[in-house]
Amino acid sequence: MTRNIIITQRYDKIGQFRESRDNLDVRYIKLIEKLKLIPVPISNNIKNLKNILKHIKPCGIVLSSGGDPRKNDIRKKIEIKLIKHSIKNKLPILGICRGAQALNLFFGGKIKKIKGHVRKDHVIKGSIYNKYINYKVNTFHDLGINKKNLAKNLVTNFISKDSNIECFSNKNMNILGIMWHPERYKILRKFEISLLKKFFKCN
Repeated sequence: MTRNIIITQRYDKIGQFRESRDNLDVRYIKLIEKLKLIPVPISNNIKNLKNILKHIKPCGIVLSSGGDPRKNDIRKKIEIKLIKHSIKNKLPILGICRGAQALNLFFGGKIKKIKGHVRKDHVIKGSIYNKYINYKVNTFHDLGINKKNLAKNLVTNFISKDSNIECFSNKNMNILGIMWHPERYKILRKFEISLLKKFFKCN
């Protein structure tokens, strides 16, 4: 097993000529390196993902943020393949914001429009790894998940005061979804670093 972590990227049409581009916030690189792991961004245009995964041998996968996961595009197709790969090979898969939404949709949950979560800080409460947390996080999403819309095989870990789920998991399938952005803090915080190190457990 390597220390490689695959990171998905946004897929956008850019500029006057609508050029197809893969995009990734460079702060994800900083976050993964802080975990003492090796970030490997994956293109949405990979044709033979199976061979790439065989070569890279990732110890984990990150579904990154940005965009609507309900959109049927090549990014969604790549992410579905990566989710299936992670389940089959028992790899930890982390979804951040849009990535968490994509995980919930994959397992049969729903997402809905919400207010008050774009460029806002929220206090979240709950527990993970047998530790209760009362914690303030940043949020940048206008699509959210409540208890009614969470997929049946996922478990709520943290919830905000307005009853939106900010973190969920499934220990049996090494799944973790968080709706805030740990990578966007100028100084990466100890809680997120500790949480993600425990989750990935890469050698």
